[in-house]
Amino acid sequence: MGEQPMEFRWQVHLARQQPERLPVLVLVLVGVPILGAWLMGHWIFGVIALWMLWSATADFLLPIRYEADAEGIRQRGWSPRVMRWERVKRVVWSEQGVLLSPFAHPTRLNAYRGIFVWYGDQREQVEALIRTYCAHALAENAPKSKRKRKRATAQTSTSSSSSARSIK
Repeated sequence: MGEQPMEFRWQVHLARQQPERLPVLVLVLVGVPILGAWLMGHWIFGVIALWMLWSATADFLLPIRYEADAEGIRQRGWSPRVMRWERVKRVVWSEQGVLLSPFAHPTRLNAYRGIFVWYGDQREQVEALIRTYCAHALAENAPKSKRKRKRATAQTSTSSSSSARSIK
């Protein structure tokens, strides 16, 4: 752990990394509110449409800043999030980033409770950081869910009772 800095910061700007998506997004951000205001007959509907679209796309348009230290990782931007290292139960690697989930098994709540960490141009450093601080979540013998433990004990007890019957 001596090679890892106590605090690591980096920034990711998705619009700069994927500039081919920007013209379509700007067209939608301008066109849909105008169309909505015109079709609904009042400007407030255009403002509502603009706010909804901006909220959905702001993390793409604005830079996302990350700060990691011994306590956890913080995402700063339009939708800030914080994840303490001890809360990470599962790590899902992808080509563009890594999902840190507080759930041991896949669930739909990952989008709301987990944090997706974009690599940006710091892939090696981010991967090393996650491997260092999330070693407990990367272990192969991760704890099973209650349902799987219950199912495993039920299968064990039925197999032992059936073998006991066959012995008699």
